[in-house]
Order: sequence, then structure tokens, then C-alpha cells
Amino acid sequence: MWQQFMKPDIIDQLFSQYYNEALLYTISLCRNRTVAEDIVSNAFFKALSMSDDSIRDFKPWLLTVCRNEFISVCRRDRRFTGEEIPEDLADDREEVIETIIRRAEYRSLYRAIDLLPDTQKEAVMLFYFSGLSIKNIAEIIGKSETNTKVLLCRAREKLRTIMGGEQ
Repeated sequence: MWQQFMKPDIIDQLFSQYYNEALLYTISLCRNRTVAEDIVSNAFFKALSMSDDSIRDFKPWLLTVCRNEFISVCRRDRRFTGEEIPEDLADDREEVIETIIRRAEYRSLYRAIDLLPDTQKEAVMLFYFSGLSIKNIAEIIGKSETNTKVLLCRAREKLRTIMGGEQ
């Protein structure tokens, strides 16, 4: 079944359909557009080459591979763990966010999401921006479905507080 993805037109279709979502998700993890672009490119290659008949939905599979690639980058280079963001990278990140999310109402929401703890931010990005199910998110982040629901609930509560404070 997945061998059909090796056809160039199907690869192009998958790339155009999922690239922006994968890039936005990966930027939320690593906070650097250049690194995110590399991760997404590698993730597409790996997701397509490692796919088999057990993969039912390409999008969660691709985002899982993106996450794993991010973890590999973090292991190789600790400066992209999100603990510290150099000033020049933070500026680059703002430019990327402004480009990807153009509408004003999404800008303030994205900034609020960015203030969440990493695990909550990741769950929110996957649920609301990538449209994945709780089950898929739980598989990607390596948590139980119940824990994932709790993460999303706490994230929504924090977002209400943060967004309420901006108005």
C-alpha cells in the first residue's frame, strides 16, 4: 500500500498537503525556522521510506517522525531544546510565525500558546492546528490518552488566563 507513495506525483501531493503543518509544529518545538525546515525535510524522507502497510494515516505518522527528528537534533545539539532562545533566533522565530499565521486573531493566540509549558504547547498544536485525535496525539507524545486530555484541559485553562490578561 505505502509503496505507492514513492511515485513523484503522490510525494508532491503529500508534501504540499502537510508541509506547512509539519513546519509549524516543528517550529513550535525547536523555535528555529532553519532547523525546523531541515527536520521536516528529513522527516518527510524518513516517513516515506519507512512507511509500510501498518500506517493508516500519513499525517500523524509524519508528525511523529518530526518529533523524533527533533529529539535527535536535541541530543546532538543541546542549544535547541527550548530552554534558552538566543536573541537572534527569537527574532527569526517571530518572523516565521508572522509569515505562517497572518491573521491578527491567530497571532495573539499563538503568542499565548507559546507561553505554555512545552508538553501542553505540543498537545495544543497537534490538537488544534494539526487536527489530530487525542489517540494520535497520545501516541506521538508518548503519553496515555487520559494524560493527553488532562494536558489539553490544563492548557485551555492557562490560555483563558493568558488571553484574559491581554484584553
